[in-house]
Formats: sequence, C-alpha cells, structure tokens
Amino acid sequence: MGTYNYEDFVFTALANFRANKDPEAQLDSAKEFGIRIVYNNGIKESDYNVVEGPYWRFRRKARWLLMGVDDDCSFFIRKVEATKDSSTKLYYYDLKTGRDAIIEIFRRPGLHLTFRSGQSGDIHLDVDMMCTQDYHLCFLSCGDRFDVE
Repeated sequence: MGTYNYEDFVFTALANFRANKDPEAQLDSAKEFGIRIVYNNGIKESDYNVVEGPYWRFRRKARWLLMGVDDDCSFFIRKVEATKDSSTKLYYYDLKTGRDAIIEIFRRPGLHLTFRSGQSGDIHLDVDMMCTQDYHLCFLSCGDRFDVE
C-alpha cells in the first residue's frame, strides 16, 4: 500500500455517460456507471450544502439524491473532487438539461463515505473517503491511500 499526499483528489465515473448522444444509451450508462454513495456513517443535513443546480428539480430533493434516491432518474454523480483546504464536491449531471449540479460535503472529523462507480459483481471501483480528527481527508482506492490536507 502506498501513501500519497496531494493537493486534490478526483474520482470520476468509470464511463463518460455525458458523451452518449442517444438519450436511452446515456441513461443506461449513467445507471450502470454513475457514482453512488454505497456507505455513509450518518451524514446529516448540516454536513452538506447545495452549491449549484435547479431549485425545484435538484435543491429541494438534494437530501434524497445524496443517498441515491432519484425517482425520475435524471441526476447522476459523474465526479467527486476534493481540494486542499476545501470541502468535497459531488458533480451531478442532469440528463434532462445536460448541465451540472453540485453538492458540497463539509469536512467533519469521523465522516466516512464510500463511493462506487459500476454495479456490484460487474466492473466496479470503490473509493473510501474519511475525515481525520485534524480535518484532513483520506481516500482509499485500489490499495493506495491519498491524503488531501
């Protein structure tokens, strides 16, 4: 296992579903490879903020979208990004409008999230994100540790 210190960490979906021009193929790809939060240790509404996105379709149901519940299958996480001295941003792609919507997750000691791109049992990649007591983010992926201060 290697440990690396970086100023940023980016985890993108295993497939670029934005590149599909066929709406049906785009939806299928997003359902299969869109990033999901498959584990959290008690994320609360005070742990995140909606930075950008349409009010009625995104901001009002951000809490449910964060947990992976989207009844009309229009928002999918395409990228997770953490930068030095900043929060973690989840970039959602809106299949209906082709625009991004962003949720920012604040650093909190003890916060632990697991992100997954791909379906279990098929091709998939998991990334664990943990926040330490001194507010550093640690990402575990493919046996390596990536620290973001």
